[in-house]
Amino acid sequence: MSASTDEVAMAVLLDAVSLLRGEVAALARSNERVEASHQELHRRLDAINAGQAAVTDLVPLLELIAARINDAHSASQEALAGVRDGVGDVRGDLAGVATLIERLLSDARVDRRQHRSDQQSTAALIAFARSAMLGNHAPLPVNVEDDPLLEHYVLNQPPDMASTDRALVDWRASVAAADTAELIVLLKKQETPSPTDTPHSRLLRYRLAAITRAQLEARSVPAPARPTTTRAADRSAASCLERSLELADLWRAGESRALYAEAELAGAIDLFVAAERLADSSTEGVSPPELVALHRELADRIEAGDRPKVGVGRTSACYEPTAAVGRHQNR
Repeated sequence: MSASTDEVAMAVLLDAVSLLRGEVAALARSNERVEASHQELHRRLDAINAGQAAVTDLVPLLELIAARINDAHSASQEALAGVRDGVGDVRGDLAGVATLIERLLSDARVDRRQHRSDQQSTAALIAFARSAMLGNHAPLPVNVEDDPLLEHYVLNQPPDMASTDRALVDWRASVAAADTAELIVLLKKQETPSPTDTPHSRLLRYRLAAITRAQLEARSVPAPARPTTTRAADRSAASCLERSLELADLWRAGESRALYAEAELAGAIDLFVAAERLADSSTEGVSPPELVALHRELADRIEAGDRPKVGVGRTSACYEPTAAVGRHQNR
């Protein structure tokens, strides 16, 4: 019984040892797998470390590449900006060329018109000269006589002592009664170009001046030097306004020799003389209301830059100078 028990115990022990061996073998195999995994892990870590080292070595190169890319981008932006500026400059140059071409074309058109005008003036001058040679002494048209090419003739014209125009008749009578000092002052004023002159008033200005100069020469008085031009250099708005105010003050002041010496007021005087002939002036020393109103209206028109047309009151040879403006001025 004890022998059997020992055998059984031995068998159990052998089975346990066999089982233990199996477990140890399984544990050994597991350890081998773990070891293999560790080795694989170490290999991968080594590969990663090697890759990191390579990447670390590449960082300066990558930074250099990035810097060069940035530099190239900046350079390309600057080049693009330069191209844009160049395009803008080219556009500006083209616009300037177009403007220049347009100005040249405009100047050419003006030159053609001026050339045609000069030809017409020359033709008219030839026709009137031929007519005068045949005995027909008709006056030149204003647009022809006012041509700058005839400026020397206008400045040096002889005095008109035969015209029956109201302005010339009045002025011939006025200069005869004036003292010499006043005539010198008036001549300087008459021969000063006005910024508000029209062709009509400009020509009349130097006709009046020719009469004044002739009166001084008749008195053996040296007259001031003749001007070199009939056209004002300054024709700005401010200069024209100042001139209009000066003429309006002269008109409002009423009768004076300076009033009749001023060519730009000749049209207003012509208009006033014509209106006076139509008004009822039967009461001596009393100004009809319509003439007072007209005098005031003309002053306002002159101040505003308006110049009544010359020639409204042209007269015949029987015209007698009068002090029409002075009697009816607005006081």
